[in-house]
Amino acid sequence: MLSTLSNYSFPIVSAIMLFPTVACLITVPFLVWNYRKYNGLSAMRATVIFSFVFYMMCAFFLTLLPLPTIEEVLNSKPVKFNNQLFNNIEAVMRSAGFVAGDTSTWFVAANWKAALKSFMLFQIIANIVMQIPLGFYLRYYFRVSWKKAVGIGFLTSLFYEMTQLSGVWGIYPYAFRCPDVDDLMNNTLGCMIGFWMAPILMRFLPSVDDMDSVAAERGKKLGIIRAFTAFSVDWIVCNVINLGVNYVAYHFFEKYIFSDMLQVQLFKLLILAGYFIWLPRHWKKQTIGNALVKVKIVSDADKERKVTGRELLYRNLLLYFAEPMMIFISAILVINTAISYMASDAANFHRTVLTVACIVYFPIFLAILLNSVAKKGGLPHNTWTKTHLELEEKHEEIL
Repeated sequence: MLSTLSNYSFPIVSAIMLFPTVACLITVPFLVWNYRKYNGLSAMRATVIFSFVFYMMCAFFLTLLPLPTIEEVLNSKPVKFNNQLFNNIEAVMRSAGFVAGDTSTWFVAANWKAALKSFMLFQIIANIVMQIPLGFYLRYYFRVSWKKAVGIGFLTSLFYEMTQLSGVWGIYPYAFRCPDVDDLMNNTLGCMIGFWMAPILMRFLPSVDDMDSVAAERGKKLGIIRAFTAFSVDWIVCNVINLGVNYVAYHFFEKYIFSDMLQVQLFKLLILAGYFIWLPRHWKKQTIGNALVKVKIVSDADKERKVTGRELLYRNLLLYFAEPMMIFISAILVINTAISYMASDAANFHRTVLTVACIVYFPIFLAILLNSVAKKGGLPHNTWTKTHLELEEKHEEIL
C-alpha cells in the first residue's frame, strides 16, 4: 500500500514543484482577462482559478507520471487496451473469490475483506475521486448544466486515455500505460459526484456574482496591480520586439541592411521609440499594455491634451530603465555585502567598497521610496514627468 501511495504522491509533488512556473506564465494573461471582462480583480476569483489550474495539473500528471525513457518502452511489451466495460469490477470479484452464479460467496466475510484490500478496487476508487473536483468547479465557478458536466467530464477523461494510448501523442513508440474504457466511466462518474456534491460546499463560499461585484467595485479605482499588469505586458512586447529584430536581422537582412551590431541596436531603439512615444501620442494615449487593462497616460496639468513626446520619453526611461535598475542595484549591493561579510577569506578592500557603496546609495534610494509612500503618485516616472495613469472612464490617479 505504501508503494501504491508513493506512485500517486510523485505526480502530485511534481505538480507542486512545477505550479509556480505555470502560475508565473498565466498570471499576466489572467490579470488582463480580469480587467478586460470584469474591469477589476477579485482575490477569491484568483484563488479559484489558480486552484483549478493546480488541480488540472495534478490530474494530468496522475495519468502520465512517472515517465519512462524511450529505451525502457522499447524493451517492454506493448500494453493492451481494455475495451471491455466493467472488466475491472469483474477482476476485483474474481480475485476476492466471488462467483457470479454462486450467491453463497457473497456472504463470506473473507471475500469482502479480500475485495477491500484489492489494488484494483483502490484504482477504481482513485479514478472516481480524481474527477470529483472537476465536477465541483464546473458547477460552482463555470456554472454549467449537468448535461454539459457529463460531456466535459467524459471528454476530459477521453483526453487522458488518448494521451496514454497514443504514447503521449507520438513521443513514445507505443503506449506504456494501459488505456482502459472503465476509466472513462469511473472518471465521468466522479465528475458527476462532484457536480451533485457542489451545493454543500457552495454554502460556505462566495458566489460568482459576489466575485463580480467585488471586481466591479475595485475596478472603480486604479490600483497598483493594474499598473503592474500594463507594465508587464509592455515589458513582454519589448522583449518580443528585441527577439524579432534579432531574428530578422541575422537571418534575412544581415548582408543587405545590418552590417554591424550598432545598426541593429539603433533599429531596435527606433522601433521602441515608436512604440512608447509615437503610439501613445497618436492612439488614445495608450500603449498595448495600457489598452488591455483600460488605462491611459495623461498630464497632471491638463488631462485632455496629448502627452508630449518629451514627457513620454522621460516617463518610459524612468519606468522601464532607471527604476528597475535602482531595484536591481539595491539587491546586488545587499547580496554582495552580505556574502563578503560571511566569507572569511573576503578581502577587506572588497568589504569596504561595498559598505561605502551602501552608505552612499541607500539614502538616495530610501528617500525616493519614502517619497513614493508619503505622496500619492510619488514614483519618479510620475512626479518628475508630471504625468500619471488614469482609468479610461474615471479620473483616478495611481502610485
